[in-house]
Amino acid sequence: MFLECDVSAAAGYTSQLQVSRVLSERWFQSNGYCLSCDSDCLRQTPANTKASDFVCEQCDERYELKTFRSRPAKRLVDGAYSALMSRIQSGSVPTLMLLERNDGWQIQALTAIHHLFLTKEVVEERKPLSPTARRAGWTGCNIRLDLIAADAQIQVVHGRSPADPLTVRARFQQFNRLKAIQPSSRGWVTLTLRVIRSLRQPAFSIDKLYAAEPVFSAAYPDNNNIRAKIRQQLQVLRDLGYLEFCGRGVYKLLI
Repeated sequence: MFLECDVSAAAGYTSQLQVSRVLSERWFQSNGYCLSCDSDCLRQTPANTKASDFVCEQCDERYELKTFRSRPAKRLVDGAYSALMSRIQSGSVPTLMLLERNDGWQIQALTAIHHLFLTKEVVEERKPLSPTARRAGWTGCNIRLDLIAADAQIQVVHGRSPADPLTVRARFQQFNRLKAIQPSSRGWVTLTLRVIRSLRQPAFSIDKLYAAEPVFSAAYPDNNNIRAKIRQQLQVLRDLGYLEFCGRGVYKLLI
């Protein structure tokens, strides 16, 4: 993987937004690969294709590329709130590829955000534009990166060093089993996994999750049966092969 953009590809462009788009897309076209299968080629989608910049012709996995000098830690500004929510509900939201570069257009990092972790619970609705704005009433959104489980954030390039594609694909593909969960229910599963990871223990008791009840209540304030829902999610994660039940309320994380 070559970690420098060919700045000559943007010759003739004056807009910094256009320069950024052309250089980052050209680099990703040459160096990107599919995470969901063994294809090393991604096809760039036609201009103005909604929420999709690249697609794998072998498995139809879709990717949306976003480029930064410094990647946001908490909130990622996205497009229309209603459009993103519709894609989440239909299961058509793409995997996000967050590309970080320096002023010399050297690639510093590339992080994939697995699309199956992009649930409605991590989308933050912004205030509608004012009545005097050109697009009055339009409502955008933020993606709360800080609410997305670390498992979903897969480093393809880190510290200017590419990760082994076999390792990257293995990490990505192990969560494809989440496709068996309806999009409307997936948020509970991914939140439970995030809380389990925060325990930093390979084996844990259900009481540890009960102690994190405020975290679940904050995400689902209208749910009055949090503990029952936690037990249900543990069963789901067990059935998916991510947890092992060891007896007496103790579970072991297998991933």
